[in-house]
Amino acid sequence: MIRPALLLCFLLLAGCGPANDGLALQSDYLERLQRSLDAPDVSSLDSRSISQYRLPARRERISDIPELRIGLLDLVIDARRCPHLQQLISQRNSSLGKQLMPSQRLGYEGDLLRAIEDCLPHLQDDSSLKATLQRLASDKRQQLPAVFWNALNGSPEFEDYLRFADQALPVDTQEDGAALDALQRLASIGAALPAQLPPSADQLEPLFFALYASEQGGQLITSLASLRHNLDAGSELLEQRQQNRPLCPQGQATPRGRILQNIFIKFYAGGLQPYLAQVDQRGQQWQAALLQLQHIDGIPSATHEHLQRLVGEQDSLWQDFRVATARHVKAWQALLNSCGLAPGQAGWNGAENAGTP
Repeated sequence: MIRPALLLCFLLLAGCGPANDGLALQSDYLERLQRSLDAPDVSSLDSRSISQYRLPARRERISDIPELRIGLLDLVIDARRCPHLQQLISQRNSSLGKQLMPSQRLGYEGDLLRAIEDCLPHLQDDSSLKATLQRLASDKRQQLPAVFWNALNGSPEFEDYLRFADQALPVDTQEDGAALDALQRLASIGAALPAQLPPSADQLEPLFFALYASEQGGQLITSLASLRHNLDAGSELLEQRQQNRPLCPQGQATPRGRILQNIFIKFYAGGLQPYLAQVDQRGQQWQAALLQLQHIDGIPSATHEHLQRLVGEQDSLWQDFRVATARHVKAWQALLNSCGLAPGQAGWNGAENAGTP
């Protein structure tokens, strides 16, 4: 489905992209936090834990759809006024037509149903062909949700977009709006079925290519997983230190408290927090589109369960990331407040004079 010229351009551009530093930023922040708290080393993210977000096998996500066809001979005899319909059926019965990719079949079925609708007014009301075409159109329309899901689950473009990556989103990377828009558009197409027919293959192809040409779907999954782990690890460091050896037992600023305040300002608020905001902003549109997909009729159970693990409203990667983010903010607030060093408190002034470990 991907045209060779477009694919070549994408590969050339990808080779010129910036080095990925999203994971390095997280690691540096966590190391500084651990060192400033004089805490034991924390465990790094086990990349194998991200494998739980691997797509199920394709055979578990593909549905068997009965072939509904009409003989070309009947159309040649009875549908001379419907040349476009004859052309589409002839195309489907050809050797190439029998090898349509799932995403191409979705566009073809939309074209075929539109051609049948255009043809019906030209046929006599009592003709057997008209009744056959009406029945065929009704049956094919009911199959559209399954054809849609096969188009997604059978396409390498959709699979690549939802496959976790080796790297997280780079810091300050430009948002790939084309892929997010394509994902949203595909979700809208699926949600409108079967009442509204899918667009033609020529209109669908750029949407699938936008997913294929983007690395950011997989990078976002890795970012969410790594941030969830590292934020929880950082929160555990802050919470345990406050519980076991408070930084400011008298409720007044201490040298160690000042150091932590500087870590907060320079490396959390000034470094990690903007990256968190970037991931969160990008993730909101991604999550909304995948949630819409999850509620489309006909979704295979394996696909539904996978999307639930990614973006479900409970016990999902997205929600775990959100919870970890809120927990980390709360841990920082508790520590700084206990030292009188939080924003708005007297100790916030002069924070730039604190040392950094």
